[in-house]
Amino acid sequence: MKVHAVTAVLFLLTLVPALSRAESPKETDWQPPLAEGGAPECPDHVGSRTLRSEIISHETVETYIEGTAVREQNKVCHSKADLIITGRAQRTLPLPGAADHRFSIVDFSRDGQSLLIASEAEMAYPNEQFRDVSLAVLKLSRDETHFVNVWDVFGWKDCDAMVEPEGFTPDGHVLVLARPSVVRPPRRVDCVSDWGLYATDLSSPPRRLSDDTKVPRFAKAIAEQVQACKTDPDIIGECFTVHGRLSAWNGSPTMRIWRVGTNRILGDHYDWPLPEDLAEHMNWDVEAWGDFEVCPFRKERPGVMQMVCVEAASHVSYRSR
Repeated sequence: MKVHAVTAVLFLLTLVPALSRAESPKETDWQPPLAEGGAPECPDHVGSRTLRSEIISHETVETYIEGTAVREQNKVCHSKADLIITGRAQRTLPLPGAADHRFSIVDFSRDGQSLLIASEAEMAYPNEQFRDVSLAVLKLSRDETHFVNVWDVFGWKDCDAMVEPEGFTPDGHVLVLARPSVVRPPRRVDCVSDWGLYATDLSSPPRRLSDDTKVPRFAKAIAEQVQACKTDPDIIGECFTVHGRLSAWNGSPTMRIWRVGTNRILGDHYDWPLPEDLAEHMNWDVEAWGDFEVCPFRKERPGVMQMVCVEAASHVSYRSR
């Protein structure tokens, strides 16, 4: 059903708060979270699978997310995710909704006394970008994590948005990047009409910052994401070594190994985390040549990409693509 243009504009103005500008400025500065994690996919076979996020550090404090999925004999799967803090503030805090949420440690505050934690629901059509991001500021002196839905903070209702938590301002406010949804065709109206960086204390309406605001980083990642390969419950056979080229591809899986001298391609199962020494070098512009110890999740079949995880690599050289 078509709607008259003036009616549509009036409807949009009543539905979405005045958080955007008439013009469309260049894309605002942004930074990805320092660590991402949660419970891994449940194994198909009886056993336990654990995923550890990147480890981030601020002075004497380190933190990471450890997620576990356990398949029981009765086929029931139990998932959990914990925030692990070591150093002077050592503790383990459970993260809520581990079965259907992904979590991020975005950054420490400037003084190192607070962490910004993000929780993103894994939602299917038509709710991919609708009310799926929540934030919590964890004071290291306390044992409480209270998540607040970003849609409630902004006062948004029935609208979609890309929301990317960015960290803290130097004075301790939470930084959030909001921009229009990238889902096409659109599911709902956009909550905002352009890119914008906002500061909030999560209890009052956000304040839009100037377009040239830079996103600071107060902590750093000191270790890559890790997940056990050889001991995974779903490995179906002996691990083996191949000589080949590891590189990133469009599509799934992203990381694939071409087996030198053949037309065989091995795929990194569910984009399994690479061993840390490989992960710290690999990106879209770099490929690795060497000997890769891989463990199979599927049997080898003609014309089908075999799914594996990479346990280790040796004699590796890196080349620009």
